[in-house]
Amino acid sequence: MTGPELERLLYYMPVCAERAATAWLRSFAKDMARRAHWRQFKPTRKQIEVMRGMVDDLFQRSTGELIER
Repeated sequence: MTGPELERLLYYMPVCAERAATAWLRSFAKDMARRAHWRQFKPTRKQIEVMRGMVDDLFQRSTGELIER
């Protein structure tokens, strides 16, 4: 896990929490977003796998609509 990849996953956790399908996923995403501010936070491999899945789902469910001006 690279630093930039972890930052990207943690960046999207608040949005994942808003759009989570279950209460458990919502709670998990909120907790990861909160822990992202901790100085020495290092997620476990399982936490990383769950975050990757949530971020992947976030972009797969996107409608891809383009807003034109």
